[in-house]
Amino acid sequence: MKRTVSILLSLLMLLNADSSPIPAVTTEEGQPGAEDAEPAAEEDAIPAPDIPADADFGGADFTVIYPNWSLYEHYLSAEELNGEVVNDAMVNRNQTVDDLLGVNITFITKGYIDTILTEVKNAVSAGDGTYDMAVTHCINGLQGLLQGGLIYDWNKIPYVDLTKPYWNQSILEQLTIGGKTPFAAGDLLIADPNVIWFNNDIATESNIGNIYETVLNGTWTVDTMIDLCDRVIVDLNGDGKMTAKDQYGVCGNDGWPVISFMYGCDQYVAEFVDGRPQVALQTEKAAGVVEKFYKLFCEGDRALVNSSVNDRYIPFETYHALFYFMSLSSMEQYRTTEVDYGIIPFPKYDENQEEYVSLNWTGLQCVPVSCRDKEMVGMVAEELGYESKKQVLPAYFENLLDGKIARHEETRQMLDIIFDTSVYDFGMNFSNQANFLYILPDLMRAKSTDLASNLQKNMKVTVKVYDKIVKAYEDLGE
Repeated sequence: MKRTVSILLSLLMLLNADSSPIPAVTTEEGQPGAEDAEPAAEEDAIPAPDIPADADFGGADFTVIYPNWSLYEHYLSAEELNGEVVNDAMVNRNQTVDDLLGVNITFITKGYIDTILTEVKNAVSAGDGTYDMAVTHCINGLQGLLQGGLIYDWNKIPYVDLTKPYWNQSILEQLTIGGKTPFAAGDLLIADPNVIWFNNDIATESNIGNIYETVLNGTWTVDTMIDLCDRVIVDLNGDGKMTAKDQYGVCGNDGWPVISFMYGCDQYVAEFVDGRPQVALQTEKAAGVVEKFYKLFCEGDRALVNSSVNDRYIPFETYHALFYFMSLSSMEQYRTTEVDYGIIPFPKYDENQEEYVSLNWTGLQCVPVSCRDKEMVGMVAEELGYESKKQVLPAYFENLLDGKIARHEETRQMLDIIFDTSVYDFGMNFSNQANFLYILPDLMRAKSTDLASNLQKNMKVTVKVYDKIVKAYEDLGE
């Protein structure tokens, strides 16, 4: 069956954003945005899956179960063409894979994030092949899926090559133990990082310089963020006290979004020593991260944060602040805002840190042991990742860069940095509030820098959790 090629990556090179008061970034060659002038990617730049040319499953159903959560609600699959670029790309991707392999792909949901473990467990118990693949939350249910012996090691699924560029490579480092990888994430799952949004109106009025250049020259650090925050604080109503009606340096929700600041500093919850996960927070670096963010959030009037679930994303029009931290997936609600905003990655720990780091909050893919045909699963998973990289991701970026969400020409470069440095962490995915993932927001809420006491209190339970997970890895497939 002949493959239909519809490469769209060149869109990323051709999109032009609206004009902006921020000056264009000049490259070393002296040409604004010279890197964007490179030739569009050729179709063979993405290596195709190694699938038999005569593969044909005769119209077999292929069912994917997913939770009704986050980006999955709008950017996982679609049923019919409606003229919207991402929707139509997803429909065309599914049809391409259906035609290529002779399958009928269906994505179904039974509710929120807690339904996946239950649905997979019931399917395995029944042994009826209800689901061929499951898409999960980033944390909820993972431990149960693994310890329950409910899923396969991806390395045992025929035709799957996790080293291909349409599979996230960070997972191979963070979620592989003893050569086993029970969870993976292809480009079927669009990365969902938190980002820093900055108010360019305030930046311009305060004459603080080009924030994009600060990112590109590697000086976008926590200390730089603190300095810029200090330069924009204003008692707008002149009442002598700072309230929600005044202007701050940084604003956002003080819960889970704060976690991304820690990862921006290249500080993970877990690290691997001799192939086994261990807590990575007992270091001077981790203590330094806590100290820096205590200064940002708890000292002076730099920050206005909110704990309310209903105020999870604090709108630009409600509070005045130079910086906001929130999910990139919240972008749609700001298409019509009159605020001139920019998008940048989270700040680095210091200038010695080589790269910016973006924590990926999207979920994972796994294969129930009750799936009907492992060969079919392998081929479909490969093709969904490959066609998503070719068709859906370019459409998604086109949606981001249409001049309504992306207000400045530098946004393309910022999104490249954010998505290219998207990571997973064993300590995040196999975590809960009791074992350190929330350690930074918890300390900031308590206005404390006492990292040592928190570690001492929760270390034993975390070590036990890690040991149980390692044992589940060892038993996987037996």
